[in-house]
Amino acid sequence: MKTGENNREFDIDLARYLCNEMDQAEKAAFEVRLSGSEEDDIMTGKIKEKWKAMEKYREPAPPDARKAWDKLHARLCDEGLIPAGSRQQAGRFMPALLRVAAVIILLAGIASAFYFGFSRKSNVEMVQINTSLEQSTLIKTLADGSVVYLARNSVFSFPQSFENDSRDVELKGEAFFDITPDPGKPFKIETGEAIIEVLGTAFNVKTGNGSNFELIVDRGKVKVTLKDHPSVSELVTAGEMVKAVNSHVVKSKSSAAGSHAWYIQRMQFKDEPLHNILNVLNRNFNTTFVTANQEIGNQKLTVTFSGETPEMMTNLICQALKLKSQAKNGTIILSDNTSGPGDDKQ
Repeated sequence: MKTGENNREFDIDLARYLCNEMDQAEKAAFEVRLSGSEEDDIMTGKIKEKWKAMEKYREPAPPDARKAWDKLHARLCDEGLIPAGSRQQAGRFMPALLRVAAVIILLAGIASAFYFGFSRKSNVEMVQINTSLEQSTLIKTLADGSVVYLARNSVFSFPQSFENDSRDVELKGEAFFDITPDPGKPFKIETGEAIIEVLGTAFNVKTGNGSNFELIVDRGKVKVTLKDHPSVSELVTAGEMVKAVNSHVVKSKSSAAGSHAWYIQRMQFKDEPLHNILNVLNRNFNTTFVTANQEIGNQKLTVTFSGETPEMMTNLICQALKLKSQAKNGTIILSDNTSGPGDDKQ
C-alpha cells in the first residue's frame, strides 16, 4: 500500500475508488493493489471507515464550490500555471477534482494519525492487535521471546523488534504476560491507568478506560506506577495483587496467583511460526515438542486448541502442515515426509 508515501498517482486512484468512479474491472484490479500486510489492511480499514463517516456530515446547504473553483482557476491562470482557455473543460471535471482533493486531504490526516498513534514515543512503528468477542485467547510471541496471551475485546500494540535499551508495549483490556528475562532491557507496559515495569516474570493484567486496573503476579516482581500520579508506585511480588482505587495503589495477597487457567483453555494462533506455537505448548502442558529442522519450525500456522490431548494437538499440526511425528524418549519430533524424524533436531 502506498498511502503515506509520495505517490500522487496512487492517492488519486484511491480517491476514485472511494468515490465509486471506477468501473468493475478497475475496481477489482485496485483492490488487489490494496491487499498487503497486516499493517496495510489496518490502514486501509481506517481510511474506509473515515470516508464512510464523512457521508453523514454533508450539510444541506453546501458552500458554492463552483464559485470557489472559479476563483482558484482565475488565480492559476494569472500565475501562468494553467492555460487561460481551460476554464470550461476544468469546470466539467471540477466536482470530481474536489472529491479527489478531499480524499487526498483525508488520506494525509489518517496517515498522520496512524503514524503518531502507534509511534508517539519513538520512531519505531508499532503493530496493533485487536481481539474480537470470541472466547479464544489470541497468543502472540514477541521478538524477544516473551509470550502474550490476549483476552477477548482487548487491544495490544508492540514493535516488530525491540530497539535501544527498553521493550515498550501498550495494552487495553486483559492479557497474561510471560516475559523473557533481559536485565539490560526492562519490559514496560503502558495501560490507560498505569505503567508496569518488569525484567522477567509472569503476571495477569486487567485494564479499562481509566478504571478497573488489576494486576496479579505469578512469579518474579513488577513495579506499578500510576500514570496520572507518578509519585504513586508499588512493588508487587509473586502471590500478590494490586488494584488502582481513587488515585491510590492497593496491594493485597492473591489466591489467584498461578491459577489463571483462562489463557490456556482455548488458545488461538494466527499466522504464527510453528516453533513459537510449540514453545507455548511446551510451557503450558507436559509436552516436549521439537522439529527435525529449522525450516519446519519456520512454517506458519493458524490453529485453535481447545482441550486437546498432546496426541490430538500433534495430529492437528501434522495434518495442517503435512508433517509426520515420532515419539522418542518422551519427545515428540515433527518432521516432513522426506527427512528422517531425528535429523537436525532443534
